[in-house]
Amino acid sequence: MISVVIPSYHSGHTISKCLDSLEKQSVKDDVEIIVVDSSDDRTPEIVAARYARVQLIRLGAKADPGTARNIGVGRTTGDPVAFLDADCVAPPDWLDRMATAHQSSYAAVGGIVRNSPDSDTVVGRAGYMAEFRDFLPDKGRQEVAHIPTCNISYKKRILKEYGLFDGKYYPQEDLLFNYRLYQRGEKILLDPDIQVWHQHRTRLGEFFLHQHRVGQATIRVLREIPLKGSGIAKRPLLSACLAPLMAMIKFAGTVRAFSKWDLKFIAERPMVLPVLALGLMGWAIGFMETACPNKTES
Repeated sequence: MISVVIPSYHSGHTISKCLDSLEKQSVKDDVEIIVVDSSDDRTPEIVAARYARVQLIRLGAKADPGTARNIGVGRTTGDPVAFLDADCVAPPDWLDRMATAHQSSYAAVGGIVRNSPDSDTVVGRAGYMAEFRDFLPDKGRQEVAHIPTCNISYKKRILKEYGLFDGKYYPQEDLLFNYRLYQRGEKILLDPDIQVWHQHRTRLGEFFLHQHRVGQATIRVLREIPLKGSGIAKRPLLSACLAPLMAMIKFAGTVRAFSKWDLKFIAERPMVLPVLALGLMGWAIGFMETACPNKTES
């Protein structure tokens, strides 16, 4: 049995494509699908009416994805446990490739992320660039310290031995969890043949606000684990001063990574660059706000 946990919030426009893709999986093992939903839109009605095999867990209040995943893990009976987001679509071989890779000693297995055709707009492409430059299709099969929870699976023992996701670090709670596994010697495999299509935000304001949240979470995570930039993050005044420069470096590195992978991705929609810059400005503001000692983190 393989378990799939999907956190959901206001997913009425994406959940059907996500669950349809799971119903088409070619894996021979039984599949247990658990949706943990805290929406007040039509999501629970859609799931209950159309997907009898899906276990729907309804929460009474909005939950961050990490907390929702934790609740879902508590209901799983399968091994491994895979995670997919409600705005993602998996190809038919997704779970088959996950299960095959888990026949090895790897603690976690995951893959790359592609931009969904449903978010192939200027803003959608900017969102993809801002979040997934390290998980592009040109990546080779390799051991890594992190794979996003929209496309990763864990041996059940990992989730029992090391605890679960800390929701206060959303939307970087998975980075913190995975890096701590890596620090403790657990191996994480990135297999580029394991792919999902992710639908990104297509409204400029939502993209900006999300990048603002990412900036807030990034400095919190950097204060916990020794990634590049952690020395800066631990010095509040220096963090506030250097955040714009860090955003510029992030912008340059992202453009370089996407140009190397597929220059047409930028050339076809050149306005993606100023939109990406605006999003990273939001990232820098969030980073600076959290760096300031007179600000209360939330």
